[in-house]
Amino acid sequence: MSKIVEVTDRNFDREVLKSKLPVLACFEVEWSLSSYATCLFADKLTREYEDKVKFVKMDIEKSPEVSTRYHVIAVPSIFLFKDSQPLKKLLGFQNRRSLRALLNCVTAEEVLSSKN
Repeated sequence: MSKIVEVTDRNFDREVLKSKLPVLACFEVEWSLSSYATCLFADKLTREYEDKVKFVKMDIEKSPEVSTRYHVIAVPSIFLFKDSQPLKKLLGFQNRRSLRALLNCVTAEEVLSSKN
């Protein structure tokens, strides 16, 4: 069963930047209700996108280095990484529909590139 992997400054590069799959990263803080809700929606999508997208979350208060590197100034911040690069960024609360639309962009690209 898929789940969201918790990452820190220490393992971010290995888990996100070196991932062979696209990565949806949820930057959050423990006390934020909108962070909790957005990451919960992401967690519910892990099974649907299993083997297509890796899901991670990071508490920016516990991991300030990566948060600073990517200029995370609002929580939640959702980043979509592919080939070690951030492709898209969404700020604030996101519902399941907006997360699915973001994920479909990258999974559609994967399907198109595999046909060429």
